Amino acid sequence: MSGVNPQPRDHQPHTVYIVSPLSRLPELVRTRVPDLNVLSYPIPEDFRIDPSEYSKLAKLIDDSKADIIITFHTTLRNLVQRGLSCDHLRWFQSCSAGIDQLFRAFQKPPEHMVFTRMGEGFGELMAEYVLGQIISREHYFPQMVEYQRQKVWSRSKFIQKRSLSTMTIGILGTGAIGSKIAAACKAFGMTVRGLCRTKKRLPNFDVLLRNEDLSKFLTGCDYVCSILPSTAETKGMLSGDVLKACQDKRSVFINVGRGDVIDEASIMRALNNSWIGGAILDAIDREPLPADSPLWTHPDVVITPHVSGPPSTDTIARVFVSNYQKFIRGEPLDYKVDWKLGY
Repeated sequence: MSGVNPQPRDHQPHTVYIVSPLSRLPELVRTRVPDLNVLSYPIPEDFRIDPSEYSKLAKLIDDSKADIIITFHTTLRNLVQRGLSCDHLRWFQSCSAGIDQLFRAFQKPPEHMVFTRMGEGFGELMAEYVLGQIISREHYFPQMVEYQRQKVWSRSKFIQKRSLSTMTIGILGTGAIGSKIAAACKAFGMTVRGLCRTKKRLPNFDVLLRNEDLSKFLTGCDYVCSILPSTAETKGMLSGDVLKACQDKRSVFINVGRGDVIDEASIMRALNNSWIGGAILDAIDREPLPADSPLWTHPDVVITPHVSGPPSTDTIARVFVSNYQKFIRGEPLDYKVDWKLGY
């Protein structure tokens, strides 16, 4: 686990520095924890900040002597790279579930700090995204919109449909988010497979396989959904010829996890060789996806800009406040980053 259990500093008020595009977050935290000194620095929604501004912000945070920081893992990485001293920090609360950029900011976790991520609040939205994309594809919604645009009344293409209850989805990653997706798919009668590091019994999964059984897991799936984090074990996990195991049903690949689980060339190869029937990509190896990428114009690809599980201001505030009460009591915090596992 990262860091040590936080030690409360009796009789000394704590200061949190919030660096976020979520404009309501500072006031929510301030209202819910009146004795906490809340400082904030708003950043653009696209996170595009000039390097010199990061240097300025790093100095502001250092001068404030804040012992807590709430921001995104990418922002913390940029601040550290621009000179932020973490000597005064005791706790970093990420605004996202993914924290892979922490490992670029620190070769090893500072022993005096604890790092926590978001462990809830994303599952419902991501389950709705996955299920919505499946229903949209199976009911030809994009084609219907195009027919309407062209003022075409034609039923023949749309009357041959598959029920979700006849299909199998394989979910790579069976944690909190994967379990939400499994429950949503199970509610529509889908057969649900799960791939995980250690075999265990979980509700809403009909079959659970370990990572070493990846090829067996992929075979026979109508949809394959990755929600995997970015770790040494998962990077490139689906690259190369791995998706060839999907060719019997020409599975549709959905990625709502981290983009580096598979590179763009491997996705294109799987599409062009008819190993998969399509790709729904909310996470891609290169983000933003360059305009010259062939994925943009491939007819069987849907691209969305990493929005399947946007952060909720209320959820971030709720998780932080709950953890803050534990922090001041010196208790272990929820959703601590495990630096050995990489998430």
